[in-house]
Amino acid sequence: MSENKSEWYVIQVISGTEENVKQSLFQRRESFALEDHIIDVFVPTHDVVSVRAGGTKVKKKKNILPGYILVEMVVTNESWYIVRNTPNVTWFLGAWNIPVPVSGAELEQLRGKVESKDETFSTKFAKWDMALITKWAFEWNEGIVTDVNESKGLVKVNINLLGRDTPIELDFSQIVVK
Repeated sequence: MSENKSEWYVIQVISGTEENVKQSLFQRRESFALEDHIIDVFVPTHDVVSVRAGGTKVKKKKNILPGYILVEMVVTNESWYIVRNTPNVTWFLGAWNIPVPVSGAELEQLRGKVESKDETFSTKFAKWDMALITKWAFEWNEGIVTDVNESKGLVKVNINLLGRDTPIELDFSQIVVK
């Protein structure tokens, strides 16, 4: 195993239990006096905004790597055993019986994705859906969705304006699908 240098390792866990495993690892490191061996636990998440009926925006945390967490630790026989035998931990990512640390570049890439302030939107809108505008200047007009931009939370809708199809760009919260 490792000398006395802490490194980051990817731990495979049962999907949906990432936060519970994080808390368990912090409790177990205190119980077994391994604060200098199990340094930190990182669950990579980002914000996802979904738009509910009526235009209500709801922000939730979503795992970037479902089923995986990262643990900064000094690998010794004892620390490796404690992490491996934490409830809902299935295994270390790496070679057969030897955990392989995450490279600095991979870790920075993950942290960059987590720390990015861009919101990700989740929606049920699709191209060619019939939409009803519920807010803005064209309220109660109907149109056809021609483009959905989930990364920006915008949708383009063609409405009939003065006898012509006119594309307008709206926020997800400004329409409902019929």
